[in-house]
Amino acid sequence: MSAIPNENSLTGLGNRMIRAWDRFWFTPGDPTILGLIRICCGLVVLYVHLAYSYDLQTFFGKDAWLSLEQINESRKHVPWVGPPTGWEPLSPIPASNPQEQAFIDRWTVHPSQVMAYGQPLWSIYYHVTDPTWMWVVHGTILTIMLLFTIGFCTRVVSVLTWLGLLCYIQRAPTSLFGMDTIMIVVVLYLMIGPSGAALSVDRLLACRRATRYALREHLPPPEFLHPPFSISANVALRLLQIHVCIIYAASGLSKLQGPAWWSGVAVWGTMANYEFSPMPYRIYMEFLRFLSQHRWLWELVMTGGSYFTLVFEIGFAFLVWNRRLCWTMLVAAVLLHTGIAIFMGLVTFSLMMLTLVLAFVPSATVRDVFGRLRGRMAGPQLRLGKA
Repeated sequence: MSAIPNENSLTGLGNRMIRAWDRFWFTPGDPTILGLIRICCGLVVLYVHLAYSYDLQTFFGKDAWLSLEQINESRKHVPWVGPPTGWEPLSPIPASNPQEQAFIDRWTVHPSQVMAYGQPLWSIYYHVTDPTWMWVVHGTILTIMLLFTIGFCTRVVSVLTWLGLLCYIQRAPTSLFGMDTIMIVVVLYLMIGPSGAALSVDRLLACRRATRYALREHLPPPEFLHPPFSISANVALRLLQIHVCIIYAASGLSKLQGPAWWSGVAVWGTMANYEFSPMPYRIYMEFLRFLSQHRWLWELVMTGGSYFTLVFEIGFAFLVWNRRLCWTMLVAAVLLHTGIAIFMGLVTFSLMMLTLVLAFVPSATVRDVFGRLRGRMAGPQLRLGKA
């Protein structure tokens, strides 16, 4: 008869870790929160790409800011140099013939130091350059994004939405910034998980089909209280949660390299920046003057804002998992990104980050809110669910 391992022994510790790992990843999860994330993400994605319609040729046409000729040269011919194998940087190699000299003049590197050429990128706008057909493609992608937002044929349109996002990003890297990266991340995980399993047209159609079948077979109509839980929904949510922790930790730790964050003046650098802060508004300028005329208040706002950002971003990955502190961290995320939207003008970026943070909101809370909105004061009773 085998002995039961002591929970305090090394074997018992290993068993507890394995059970915790299995429970963290493979406990069936509620897809309701994925449905809410899909709606919020889809609305922002649709808005951003609808805005491209006003300057479609300027961004993605044959003679765009980054022309088709330039982007083709970059993705096919740009040389990639491997890192040095020692402590010293790569030494320049002189040319031995006119061809090598021309290559060095063009790319500032000797051909023998090149390890690869080009980039593995693809976009439909590399091939479709006629303005009329570009509008057809653009309209088709916008339609797919709309279907993704409402959750119709979600398994298919989520993949097509992700591919459509890549088409715009990889054709116009000059307009790429953090918001586009967050969009790609969120849509990727919504594509992996059953994001159409709740709050979707797919669920409504599935419920209608089930009701028709029950009536045809003379069975009592089924009750659709909430969508069925699934392991894939939990895996997608965990991936979203871990990714947002990595984003905040990397952002906070990188700020520690800048003296402006240590001295507490980094926030002033954004609030008083003519490039993106709302300084043209008189009320905002009066607010900045008022702060500058009261040193103690200026120090409180600037130093407090800088330290709040550092503590939140670095601590988020550790504190958000605590049930007592989870809502505190979520409220802090709302405050941070509201400030970013107001003082830096990055509204869509802030909306996408808050959409990503929704992964930490308990699904029961979401169901309860939607149940109350539908007049069901008794609690979580949604009829929206699986695709």
